[in-house]
Amino acid sequence: MIFLIFILIPVIEISIFITVGSNIGILNTIAIILLTAIFGIFLVRRRGLGLLLNARQNMSKGVMPTEEIKGGIFLLISGLLLITPGFFTDCIGFAVFLKPVQDFITLKARSYFTSRTRRY
Repeated sequence: MIFLIFILIPVIEISIFITVGSNIGILNTIAIILLTAIFGIFLVRRRGLGLLLNARQNMSKGVMPTEEIKGGIFLLISGLLLITPGFFTDCIGFAVFLKPVQDFITLKARSYFTSRTRRY
C-alpha cells in the first residue's frame, strides 16, 4: 500500500505539473509552487505558535493538552505536505490544515482502531 502511494503521488504530481505548465507557462507554475510553500510555512508557523501557547496554558492548569497534541500531529503532516513541491500535495496539505477535516480523520481513525482492537 505504501509502495503504491510512493509511486502514485509523483505520477499525479508530474502529470499536473505538465498540464499546468503547458497552460500557464513554466515560470508561472514555479512561482505558484513557491508561493504555496511560503504561504504554507506562514500558516503552519502561526497555528503552531497558537497550539504551543494553548498547550502551555492547559499544562499550567494541570490539564493534559490532548487537543493540542492532536493538532500538532495534523500540523506536522499538513506542513510537510505544503512544503513538498506539488499541487496535489498542496491540496491535501491545505485540507488537512482545516479543523473539520482533522475531526473527520480523527473520527475515522478512532473507529478503525477501535474495531481492530475488539477483534483480538
